Amino acid sequence: MKILITGCAGFIGSNFSKQFKQRFPKAEIIGIDNFVTGRKDAVSKDIIFYEGSVTDGKFLEKIFKKHRPDYVFHFAYIPRVSFSVQFPFKTTQNNICGTTLLLEKCRDYKVRRLIFSSSSAIYGGAKKLPTKETKNEANPLTPYALQKYCDELMCKIFSNLYGLDTICLRYFNVFGPGQYGDSAYSTVVSAWLSALYFPKKKKSFLDGDGKQSRDFCYVDNVVEANILAMLSKKKFKGEFFNIAHEERTNLLEVKELIEKYSGQKINLEKRPSRIGDVRHTHADISQARKSFGYKPKINFKDGLRKTVAWYQKIS
Repeated sequence: MKILITGCAGFIGSNFSKQFKQRFPKAEIIGIDNFVTGRKDAVSKDIIFYEGSVTDGKFLEKIFKKHRPDYVFHFAYIPRVSFSVQFPFKTTQNNICGTTLLLEKCRDYKVRRLIFSSSSAIYGGAKKLPTKETKNEANPLTPYALQKYCDELMCKIFSNLYGLDTICLRYFNVFGPGQYGDSAYSTVVSAWLSALYFPKKKKSFLDGDGKQSRDFCYVDNVVEANILAMLSKKKFKGEFFNIAHEERTNLLEVKELIEKYSGQKINLEKRPSRIGDVRHTHADISQARKSFGYKPKINFKDGLRKTVAWYQKIS
């Protein structure tokens, strides 16, 4: 088996590549990253690595022609919501054009399946909680959310027009080891832990009143969802599925738990709510469970303990 991982130096991509190799030791893993948001020290030594961008057609052509991957896991993105608000053209150009170019190569080289990393940001402020895919229409509130939604539609178009098997996984607030507070994927968990263990580099702050809640998802669950999506014997045509814990925690509760597990006090600077930020997220994951057997193995509290322990180890 040959797989291609885009964004293999990013938080989710690096976790995925390492765990995939452990699960499938004989698989040939090709990884690409341009280090715009990824870290060079996060690239696994067990993969074949190329430095470059998914927006570079000649670069992708070279890799697909040489390796001819069976499956493609698309993690590469300029992901920060606030960055997309500030630079809508730059992020749209990279995220939508890059995904479309990657889909072209998957079509041309007859890839078995592309697994696309999408986002719960597509829902905007979902009116019905827990959020079901079929009962909450897309309502992107930021360029980043719109880019993810456009890429989902592009996956569906490639499936309908060319018969390319594609599946989209909508992640909810992913966190865990390997996520730094200055990361483009940074959640409040990693931001506060970075401020706690590296106070000279990062300050801790709270946007809004802290009563906003999130369905946080530990990174190992996201890795498992991707593997299950690959292994499924079903034929996918751009369908999208929620990937989360199916529980929600407000930010003040997160603060209390971090203080409990770390034994340290977090002093937060209060700031206004962020533009484009939603009040609550809470996923219904029944469709992913039914379709390809996804079930979170690690709950939020256990995942938070593991993340605190990782920060203690590297500090």
